[in-house]
Amino acid sequence: MAKKAATKQEKIHLNAVAELGCIACAKLGWHGSPAEIHHIKASGITGMGLRASHFHSIPLCPSHHRHGEYAYHHSPENFTYTFGTQEELLKEVQDWLARDGCPCGCIKKTGGESPNPFDMSNLFYE
Repeated sequence: MAKKAATKQEKIHLNAVAELGCIACAKLGWHGSPAEIHHIKASGITGMGLRASHFHSIPLCPSHHRHGEYAYHHSPENFTYTFGTQEELLKEVQDWLARDGCPCGCIKKTGGESPNPFDMSNLFYE
């Protein structure tokens, strides 16, 4: 069965998520790493032959997504131990998108002061 093409709203959302940069790299202090989309795998969201919605996705660089020792698809256990669960990372991505609101309209602007794993200024404390 052919996959359904992403809607305009989904494409805008996926672009906004990818533009954040790799969340795993950001947690390591490397900001702005080009990212590709990883659709999370979670009970209740995915199953046999089902992929998560485009709105349940996180930004990962190729090394953290597919190719490296800590890549999710290489070793989900190492990835989760090092960076947190996919659900936790999705929540962080959603919180960051909420600061300014997601351009697709799926998350409204909160303007909150929550820590941003993608913001380099959070690395240095006075």
